[in-house]
Amino acid sequence: MNGNRRIVALLLAAALTVSLAGCGGGTKDATANIKAALEKANAVESMDATMLMEMDMSILGISMETETMMTMSCFNDPLRLKADMTMDMGDLGSVSMSMYANTDGDDYTMYLYDGTSWTVDSVDMGDLLQYDAQQSMNLYLEHAASFTLAGSEEINGSTADKYTGVIPGEAMSEVMSKSAATSSMESMTGELDMDLSELYKDVGDLPITVWVDRQSGYPVRYYLVMTKMMQSILEKTMAAAVESGEANLSGMMTVNQLTITMDCYNFGNATEFTIPDEALQAAQDGDSMGLR
Repeated sequence: MNGNRRIVALLLAAALTVSLAGCGGGTKDATANIKAALEKANAVESMDATMLMEMDMSILGISMETETMMTMSCFNDPLRLKADMTMDMGDLGSVSMSMYANTDGDDYTMYLYDGTSWTVDSVDMGDLLQYDAQQSMNLYLEHAASFTLAGSEEINGSTADKYTGVIPGEAMSEVMSKSAATSSMESMTGELDMDLSELYKDVGDLPITVWVDRQSGYPVRYYLVMTKMMQSILEKTMAAAVESGEANLSGMMTVNQLTITMDCYNFGNATEFTIPDEALQAAQDGDSMGLR
């Protein structure tokens, strides 16, 4: 039983981390418009974003719904990030955290606050990707294809053209290997003696919808439906657990819905912030004790 609980906890952690036509215009023009919008977004040195991740899953027949909201301010050259996250787990309660990051040359420092204390650590650039809205948007959009124009909608008070497309299944291995999910997946598959490269094979295409503001030309929202992909990953992981003798997890967990909505705004004019004195003091205390 303890083995089952440990594997279920690992599966849930991975799911939480993964953690990112017919109205005129053909596929070629639509894809060119998305490319132009992405190039424009990549030209700015800062932006704000709000991410909503909604997940509905079943564990041992018990339904669990979570809603994670994250607000981010992202600066480049040099890299500086701020993110506030709240995960609402319904009857299980909610958890909140704040994250700050800055850089000194090639060194990146991350400051995490869990509501009671600060944790400070030196990290790699890849560890910060999940908090960098600009890099996440670039990762998904540069691999997406087959866009078509699907009308227009009002997004945060402005008219935006809506484009639907997919990230092809054959590109998912590269996308996921560069995403913030990699470290968690490596930790999980390491315990199960599973080849990570096999995890993202045959997951199918990932649907993506992008909204481009008509006036500014910026991509102001994208929406990912990750349900099918996450279920495929979980099924492979549960099968690996059975083969390794860790636990019999067959059918133990099902992902009914996993979607991500990212709103991007304040391009070139992100909300300024300063790292709290308490976080800086924690860093100094850690240095003096040789903890970093």
